[in-house]
Amino acid sequence: MATAHHLRVILSVTELTSTSAKMSNRVTQKITKLVSDISRKQTDRQSPPDGGAAVSSARGRVEAAPRLSAATGVPNWRLTGTLSALQELVEVAEAVPAVVARRAGLSTSELHSLRHLMRGPMGPVDLAKVLGVTSAASSGVVDRLCSHGHAVRRPHPEDGRRTEVVITDSGRAEVTARMRPMFVALAELDGSLTDDERVVVERYLRGATAAMRNLTT
Repeated sequence: MATAHHLRVILSVTELTSTSAKMSNRVTQKITKLVSDISRKQTDRQSPPDGGAAVSSARGRVEAAPRLSAATGVPNWRLTGTLSALQELVEVAEAVPAVVARRAGLSTSELHSLRHLMRGPMGPVDLAKVLGVTSAASSGVVDRLCSHGHAVRRPHPEDGRRTEVVITDSGRAEVTARMRPMFVALAELDGSLTDDERVVVERYLRGATAAMRNLTT
């Protein structure tokens, strides 16, 4: 069976792309360039010291300088099978929330709210921050979730002047039912890996996540 540890690595990619939905065009244009950081060390070793001119080798041959990719601006860039698969994963992960939300009769913000609330109760301000919206917009999302019976507001247990939002059994069941097929498939995929393969996959995914995270900092 898959460990929650590795599923969290995969889901972190999904979460980053979902949080960045407002700048999806920017992600699409820059993702391949950012992911290239994973292998940039080797690329840099091949780059000439003058940044692009032809250079002479130790044997006197004139060698062509690495050419910059028009798409990424990275010397000697080539879209490998792994980078192509990663780009496809990012694009699919970006599209999934809207499709799942529509099938559940929710907005994308409502679905993301339920996903965050499954981790524990949250205050309205904290929920607004993770959604990347104003407090007023977040309050509207919570109102709609409460009307669906998927969430409730209650006094904060340590500060009666504050409120917190809590997911209900209905909301939890909605998210679980919609996302379970994906988790089952991911668990089967992860379970098919050997320990050595899992180390490589995790290193690659964490490197890709770090590269994409540069867009959010």
